[in-house]
Amino acid sequence: MAVIHELDSHMADLIAAGEVVERPSSVCKELVENAIDAGASQITVELENGGITYLRVCDNGCGMAPEDAPIAFRRHATSKIRTREDLSAIGTLGFRGEALAAISAVARVELFTKQTGCMEGVHVSLEGGKMTANEPAGCPDGTTFIIRDLFYNTPARMKFLKKDFTEAGYILSVVEHAAESHPEINFQCIRDGKRVFHAPGNGSLQNAVFSVFGKELSKNLIEMPENTLNGIRVWGYISKPHAPRANRTYQHFFVNGRFIKSKLVQAAMEEAYRNSIITGKFPYGCVCIDLPLGLVDVNVHPAKTEVKFAEEKKVFSAVYAAVKNALAGEENIPEIEAKPRKPLADVLPSTQPEPQEKTEVLARSAIRLTPRVPDEPKRSTDTLQQASAYRSGACAGAPKRASFLPFVDVDARDERALEHVDAPKPVKEPVKEPVRPAQPMPALQPAQQQAKEKETLIDDMPKAHVIGSCFDTYILAEDESGLILIDKHAAHERILFNQLRKQVDIPTQMLLQPVVVDLSGEEYAAMIDGMEQIQSIGFVMEPFGQHSVAVREAPAYIDAGDLPMTVSEMAQKLMDRRTPVPDRLDDLIHTVSCKAAIKGGWKTSMEELQSLCDRVLSDPEVTCCPHGRPVTVRLTKYELDKMFKRVNQ
Repeated sequence: MAVIHELDSHMADLIAAGEVVERPSSVCKELVENAIDAGASQITVELENGGITYLRVCDNGCGMAPEDAPIAFRRHATSKIRTREDLSAIGTLGFRGEALAAISAVARVELFTKQTGCMEGVHVSLEGGKMTANEPAGCPDGTTFIIRDLFYNTPARMKFLKKDFTEAGYILSVVEHAAESHPEINFQCIRDGKRVFHAPGNGSLQNAVFSVFGKELSKNLIEMPENTLNGIRVWGYISKPHAPRANRTYQHFFVNGRFIKSKLVQAAMEEAYRNSIITGKFPYGCVCIDLPLGLVDVNVHPAKTEVKFAEEKKVFSAVYAAVKNALAGEENIPEIEAKPRKPLADVLPSTQPEPQEKTEVLARSAIRLTPRVPDEPKRSTDTLQQASAYRSGACAGAPKRASFLPFVDVDARDERALEHVDAPKPVKEPVKEPVRPAQPMPALQPAQQQAKEKETLIDDMPKAHVIGSCFDTYILAEDESGLILIDKHAAHERILFNQLRKQVDIPTQMLLQPVVVDLSGEEYAAMIDGMEQIQSIGFVMEPFGQHSVAVREAPAYIDAGDLPMTVSEMAQKLMDRRTPVPDRLDDLIHTVSCKAAIKGGWKTSMEELQSLCDRVLSDPEVTCCPHGRPVTVRLTKYELDKMFKRVNQ
């Protein structure tokens, strides 16, 4: 028998569909591109369940004739190219004629289309690539595609799809990119009955970019005027150097109206920011490039997001010059907006605001590093609750924190703090306990024995005496053997990381005013998908608006001002799907501990330095920070004597 045989047409279509249709966003991308090529001025995308069970793309373009509608679903059927020479100068977004055939092979598809001026339109229905209906129908001008039950006949592909929110985020990104590349088109995206995106379509790139980037990111954008070099035009909006991002999520590049991913353009943009942006941070913005069609090849990848440039050096120079000129022509100085603050009496229930010195003492006493035992009686008073509100930083009029002392157990400080509070203390009568006969002490269990041995070992360790600090970053301490230098940020970061990793009664604080954080579509989907992991480390947040989240509770170690950056970085860590789930949780904890730790350069009192030093030297697990940097460096007395020639070499 013959070993080689020819596959039937349906099997070939299923295989070919795997290259074009990867997920619902791939379907949306192909249909939106067809709508743009049809000259539409209004495009609406509606989806349910992440676009898996229902996806509708409606436009008011030129539509299709009744005799052309059935042919459009055949393989390699297109109206974009006709001759071999057309491949060298592709000016449309679609051109291969494979998208509709691939989509119809793995889904149930309905098409309603009508040309302008015609009395009636046509309705075409397909299931698994086979046509089930082709009949006249009444419909508005333009084309409407309805895609149902994607991958219903290829269940192997279904298991590779993400959760509904994640898939919806990918579709939203497709619509956002299309809105930026064509600001003259009115775009709408409706998810589960709610409109989550709208671009006005008035031809203004600024309005389109604002719709995509949001208010917070858009206020740090500067216009990049049109710059022409070697026949290549570049324009758009880029970020100010003092407002970088921790990732490249919002670097959007477009060539001849097509969204692309290009390391060449990315390198040119970032090279223009050299020496003017923080190392390890990245600029963001919308960069549009217009060049002759013959100088770019878009037929190199099925997704058509990767392109090849015939003259890469000219493209690099054009992008670099445009970005550099925009940065040079703008006064990139951060502006601080002074907002009036309400008096403390308008925010807190207290009749009289506490003195600043007293509030600082209470604020430090309200912070605890070790979780309180559940059976422990609650010691907080109204005044301590006010101090906790000051610590959150979310209430207006909160004074700037002068010091940070999370290393002394709160039980040892509560009494000192309460001495400053003019609150009556209840007087309890002493209770006389009956005299009981002495009983032999029970034998220690293995766990208790280990804990006792550990405490004994800690007590026997030589104590180090803090003699000062260096550059407000390193602790200088001495003991019997020599000099000890401790990186206070790395030490505090490791302590917080170890404690959060245990996930035992993480102390949280409720914000007086929720902190709203704007995210991209993919970041938002990742946050919703990983909400359970986020809640496990002390955050309470909920969806808020288009693709924003409102943080209502956060770990007590984090200031409210650090929450937007912390949430954004956590979203980036969740987007890295190559990381296993346990490691991804460690990444989230690492982000929180890094933001919550005291920073190098902060003024710290001697008591705080001594407390941190004792904690580091008594904990054998605090040897390096989560980044891997050392926490402690020891310089022995012998090495010092050797440096000063007090001993023989």
